[in-house]
Amino acid sequence: MTAFHICAAIYLAQKNTSADEAAFWSLRGPPCPTLDPASYQRAWGTAQVTRYDGASFEYRVGHMMCTRRPAEQGTGGPYPVCQFTGPVFLGVEAGGRRSYFAPPARSAARVAILNGQARCVLIPPFRMNAHR
Repeated sequence: MTAFHICAAIYLAQKNTSADEAAFWSLRGPPCPTLDPASYQRAWGTAQVTRYDGASFEYRVGHMMCTRRPAEQGTGGPYPVCQFTGPVFLGVEAGGRRSYFAPPARSAARVAILNGQARCVLIPPFRMNAHR
């Protein structure tokens, strides 16, 4: 095998990994139902708060994992994205704005901060060990 073939193989492997990563963290899916601030404050349970990449994420149930995605067209630069196994209620603060979401019971959700605003989508259930 030549050096060219080795470099080509490495390039293709990295390209496939990047595509898999982008698909895993995509924001495809129906939007999460929103919640008004008063209803969020009255919601049961104690919020677990995690700060990540300049944003604050609050969730009542389940687990979360986050990453920083590279800039894509229309995203305003690299951005944080977190996903939750079954959060029930989500509060997100970024850029001085607060957003509240109420994913249906037993639904997983993914939240990204795009151009300073939270965007939440419903995603298929996942296991925490399913991806890095």
